[in-house]
Amino acid sequence: MTTKEKIVRQAIAKVKKEVKEIDFLLSANPLGRICEIRIEAQKILQQHGDDHATILKLIKPLGEEEKRMFALCEKQKNTIALCDRKCALEFELYDLGLEMYYIEQGRR
Repeated sequence: MTTKEKIVRQAIAKVKKEVKEIDFLLSANPLGRICEIRIEAQKILQQHGDDHATILKLIKPLGEEEKRMFALCEKQKNTIALCDRKCALEFELYDLGLEMYYIEQGRR
């Protein structure tokens, strides 16, 4: 494997990873999960009434997950920029694939 081929393969892997991350951001539904978390918390409150220690123990992980979902919402705010970035990455991936084709043809 030549140095050029190695660099192109690394670049392809990096671009594919970023595209996968953008796809995850675009397809995630954090607001739906936040609603589910709050429903779960309400059920915990109703089931355990005055047992504050148990309520705190059960609700704490839900609060942490809710915080992560709000952070995901922040990342999703600029959907147009994410789509633009994904489009640019797809073109880059095409160019890198073409470069790999030429490298492989040169070996034959």
